[in-house]
Amino acid sequence: MCALAAPIYYAKVVIGTSEDELSADTRFYNAGKGWAEAAMQCTFATFGNPAIECLMTEILLHEYYLRVGDYSKAFLISGFITRRVQLLQLNVEHDNDILCQKNQISWAAKESRRRVLWACYLLDASIECGIDQLRFVSAGDVQIQLPCVEDSFIRNIPCITELLPVGKLLPFVDKQRVAVASAVDNIDMRGHYIRAMAIRSKILRYVKHLDGEIPWETNSNSHFHNLDKELRDIESSIPVSLKMSTENVYIYKTSGRLNLFFGLHILISQTYNDLYRVGVSRLVFPDTATQWIRKNAPEEFIHMCHRMCITKSLYIGSLLRNLWDCHKLSIVDTPYAVHSQICSSVLVTALTSWRDPESLIADFSYQKCEEILQSNVQILKYLARYINADLYCESAVQALRRFKTLFSFEVGEFPNDSSSSMASNDNPEPKNPIQFSLEYILNPLGTYPMARKQIYQRHQPELTHLTQSEDITASEISQSTPRQSHPSHGTDYSINYSTGLLDSQLYSDAADSLPSPEEVFLQLPDWASGISIMGGMGYPNFLEGYI
Repeated sequence: MCALAAPIYYAKVVIGTSEDELSADTRFYNAGKGWAEAAMQCTFATFGNPAIECLMTEILLHEYYLRVGDYSKAFLISGFITRRVQLLQLNVEHDNDILCQKNQISWAAKESRRRVLWACYLLDASIECGIDQLRFVSAGDVQIQLPCVEDSFIRNIPCITELLPVGKLLPFVDKQRVAVASAVDNIDMRGHYIRAMAIRSKILRYVKHLDGEIPWETNSNSHFHNLDKELRDIESSIPVSLKMSTENVYIYKTSGRLNLFFGLHILISQTYNDLYRVGVSRLVFPDTATQWIRKNAPEEFIHMCHRMCITKSLYIGSLLRNLWDCHKLSIVDTPYAVHSQICSSVLVTALTSWRDPESLIADFSYQKCEEILQSNVQILKYLARYINADLYCESAVQALRRFKTLFSFEVGEFPNDSSSSMASNDNPEPKNPIQFSLEYILNPLGTYPMARKQIYQRHQPELTHLTQSEDITASEISQSTPRQSHPSHGTDYSINYSTGLLDSQLYSDAADSLPSPEEVFLQLPDWASGISIMGGMGYPNFLEGYI
């Protein structure tokens, strides 16, 4: 806790300088390094102790390593966390005395166990991003209640809440005495956030497995339709006390819960973008995964997808700005850096894909879009002081630059479609590699790829070569699945700064001049350690001009 609080303390107390007087390159996130090292030493000193206090320490350490950009440690310690969860068996209730009438264990202790488990679930969900191989804590294995309302927890008042599935209670709860309505009312804001994260994990997995999917169908067999209905049910289940309103904003500001309050609404809006991007060019990696959908879907479906992505991105941008205006420190959190960067990427990419948003959205304004993009850059520059988020910020800067390049015109005068390489979709589909690796399917801005880049002498999967044509952008090259290389030729290795992987180019010399793994690692750019921890969702990053 000291390590996480040190940057804010250092910024506000030690320096004693107002934010307006700080230079743009001022950074605070390493202020708690000594505390974190001490905590890590304590963790390994009690390595065999499965106590829940050790688990809490590891969760805080994981958050610290995310904030400072030490992703290899964050990725490895996430494995410790999930294994300790299994040892402690936190995924099931401690006993059947749910209302603690026998007083074998206090209500506060039981509720604390639940909250620790749900924190571990959210941690794991942010890493796996729809990839089964990276999932350790499955939602289907969690058989405990959602967190109760904060007031009951603080006052030590036992109560019954629902499980993760809507309307489901624990099997041993006396349903004659516990009304389902009261169980719903007892769910805390955390519970709704957890449900939103669970449906998002389903949607991210769906987007990575689109083969044979016809999303515009509205029958019960349509995965798109079922996920859309589930998401809308989650959104409609949010009580009035948690709806976005001026009154609730100030209520949660008073209670110090603005971070979670805004985070809930931004997460739900972002999940709509995760689903509806299947009809928008360049919003799913690789772009060829949705090519069949975009060519065969009815025009109304394509319109709906673009309209949803544009309107939700504008709404997310407005929420980020409102939180920034209301309380800046509440926005200092890794998910907000991710949401700000993705908001800019989705907005610019969707506008580029459709080119005539005024035909979709009645009150659309290019000026409002530019204001949102500028606001995202401002927020990310502020976050970069407290979180190693330079690449988030640079991605948003490049998205704004792309917007100004394409849409700096008077209303009604649209630039020629050929001015944007984003409109081209004639790229050759790469061949499948001989052996499978997660590095072939995960976006290079994800936790696992970034952790891989921080490992010396790492074993590389089978390397492949992609022929580069003039109409392929650097972003496409960085996100393409490699093709098989020719082992009979010598290979000249060079770093692809977008992916951190080795690119191979055929040439006639022998491979005696190959650099060592250490030399290759040292060629990584300075900002490499700041790459997004939650980039496995597969959104564009607009960094080809920066690299």
